[in-house]
Amino acid sequence: MGKRIILCLLVLSLVVILATPAFGDLDRRYKVAVLPFDDGSIKDRWWDSSVDVGKGIADELITALLEKKKFRLIEREQIDKILAEQNFGMSGRVDAKSAAAIGKILGVDFLIIGRVTDFAFHSSGTALASGKLGAGLGVKSTTARVVIDARMVNTSTAEIVASVNGKGERKNTNLGLGVKGNIVAFGSDEFRKSNLGLALRDAVNQVADNLAAKAPSGAERGAYQLTGKVFYVTGDRVILGIGKNDGVRVGNLFIVEHVVDEVLDPDTGEVVDVITEPVAEIRVVEVRDKTAICKVVSYYNSNYKIEVKDVARQKMN
Repeated sequence: MGKRIILCLLVLSLVVILATPAFGDLDRRYKVAVLPFDDGSIKDRWWDSSVDVGKGIADELITALLEKKKFRLIEREQIDKILAEQNFGMSGRVDAKSAAAIGKILGVDFLIIGRVTDFAFHSSGTALASGKLGAGLGVKSTTARVVIDARMVNTSTAEIVASVNGKGERKNTNLGLGVKGNIVAFGSDEFRKSNLGLALRDAVNQVADNLAAKAPSGAERGAYQLTGKVFYVTGDRVILGIGKNDGVRVGNLFIVEHVVDEVLDPDTGEVVDVITEPVAEIRVVEVRDKTAICKVVSYYNSNYKIEVKDVARQKMN
């Protein structure tokens, strides 16, 4: 009886080990940020101008990429804050060089930029009820089409490592919700169930699948290192904005790079690159889910101090 219990425990332990992702696999996930897409090429603008279609599609893509289990995504609030601080315009969002500069500030491996080339919704039929808001219930013949292009930019080299597109089209005739005019509520149940919402999801899923397939393989992941921003510093104590969930481990070494200047486009004033200087080497002494507490090992440059928002890159052996 005792031997049987021991055997069962051994089998259970083996199952747990096999089912638990290895730390090495977690470390190999790429850190990625998705910028709001440019919708400047859409010809048929039937929605309210206050609706940011590019941002809505970027949010949908973030959700789709998270499902691929290959990427770690930066939160939308952090991206919006950096865009506002650096005064990046729409033109900067679709340029690989300026996008790489944003990526360096965010501390990501890759930045995804893109453009919406088609976002069309057409319907015909008899509406049973309608109003000024443009929503009606009736027999509708509906065609919705969404086309988006996306590029993945290596933030270290400004190289476009993948260029993909996604297309979605839905056609049907049924008794259901018809949407027209300026009604575009990304994330709402009504929108997701509409033909346009379904077409958008199809296009976004295609882009996510293609980006996941074209991203460098796990064997190539060693060329990239963990990166994070300095969230807090006092004396020799430094706290980074990445932690256990990002693959950081006690003992990891990081090089802190201080942003000493920005390269601006003389015509637009947009930041197209950043100039950094290595300031110090730090070692992780404690790891929490979203942060890493570090101690300074040595200083490289006495002209600069470690400051909040500096970028820390993992020192590779």
